Amino acid sequence: MKHLRSPNLQNIVVYGLATGLAAALTLVLTRVLWRELTPADFGLWALVDPTLLPIATLVLFGVDHSIVKQLHADGLSLRVVTGTLLVSTVPATSLSLVAVGLVARFVFHLGWTDALLLTMAGEALILFMTSAFRATGAVYGYAAVLLSRNLLYLAALLVAAAADAPSQISVGLVFLVRGVCVLLVSFFAIAVLRPVPQWHWGRYRDAVVYGFPLLLTTFIFALSDMTDRWFLAEFTGIVAVGVYALHLKVAAILSQAIVLPFGLWFQPERFKRLDDPDGGRRFYIQTSVVLALICGYLSGGVWLARDLLLSLIAPGVLVSPLVLACCLGAVICLALSQALNVGLLLPGHTGKNAICTGFAVVAGVAACAVLVPLFGMEGAATGRLLGGFVLVGATAAWSRRIFDVAFPFTALALFFAVSAAIMIGLDGISAGRGLPALVLALVAWSAAMAGAAAIFWTRLRIPTQVARSET
Repeated sequence: MKHLRSPNLQNIVVYGLATGLAAALTLVLTRVLWRELTPADFGLWALVDPTLLPIATLVLFGVDHSIVKQLHADGLSLRVVTGTLLVSTVPATSLSLVAVGLVARFVFHLGWTDALLLTMAGEALILFMTSAFRATGAVYGYAAVLLSRNLLYLAALLVAAAADAPSQISVGLVFLVRGVCVLLVSFFAIAVLRPVPQWHWGRYRDAVVYGFPLLLTTFIFALSDMTDRWFLAEFTGIVAVGVYALHLKVAAILSQAIVLPFGLWFQPERFKRLDDPDGGRRFYIQTSVVLALICGYLSGGVWLARDLLLSLIAPGVLVSPLVLACCLGAVICLALSQALNVGLLLPGHTGKNAICTGFAVVAGVAACAVLVPLFGMEGAATGRLLGGFVLVGATAAWSRRIFDVAFPFTALALFFAVSAAIMIGLDGISAGRGLPALVLALVAWSAAMAGAAAIFWTRLRIPTQVARSET
């Protein structure tokens, strides 16, 4: 009962529920867009939509990453930090948005540039506010902002689609609706938080110095995340991008349910655990193992139920088992790259994250350049997975050189190999035999993973490994 009442566990549960519900709303939204947009417009949306969050981070110059640092390391209050950084970032952020608008208008000739800029401004503001709630562990405030934004966006989009019926809606209208909704929710969050507005160049400069390397990491990762789609658009066509994006949406179930809430919780918790007697090593090892077990179990369940899940999002679209498997594997790599990274988040080392992500980008681009022209979506997905392998490998290796933690790399690799073999075997037995066979396969998968997890955890002997890392 003591563990169940732990604030850390409660925070993870709230993060998980909020992001899980948000993921469900995103899937509903994807189905609405698949129905209301033409295939070409849906493919265009699938190309533009993933760029909005990284551009929002880019125009903030990384100050959102620095909120937790100025709270816990510098001892400032949340209202002072948010008020100072919000006011101080206005000039640079505004100029950046103007630059993005000029590129969108005169380089890409987008007729809906104003709607796109409105959305980017709203995404930047809501990103800042959710980062503020997360920095203090205000999970309920974070959850309220996240769910309100998704619910309002979905409701407004349904109203817009009904108003335009029977004709299909435009991509510009989609982004206009999104921009208005995120701005409204952001203003509500500001009213709740009541930041103290003030200009302070020193604190803003400190925020940029700390956060900008992490911003580069996020932006470079976003480029890597988009590489496969750009190659697909060039060699296969924009309609294929839309179908490929549907596979990514199914894989995003794992990302939204596990990776995102874990990242939200782990970032401030990682700082706190550095003060433990062992430097947090036992905690970091246990966390990485639990995360790997959960990711392995859920990714297998999603893959086994792939036909059912995709039919709920986009009826009539055939699932590629290889494409989905690679997309899920890339999500797992992203999750583990966070759990295995302690040293590169320490002050003075954050710039190394961008270098590790750069390695992943190079690997992904090279793989996609070779594989996409030959194999289409399968090549794109394979390139994505290869980039994920490079990301987690480079991050874990460099982090360990700075802050040594005896993570069980060999045992983790063995667990995922055994899990993949079991998953493929169950799929061979149940595929194409209807819902009852799928249910039996999922039950068997759960039992097999419970046994594998028990064996893995029992043989791990975490305290012994931690003791060695400290000697």
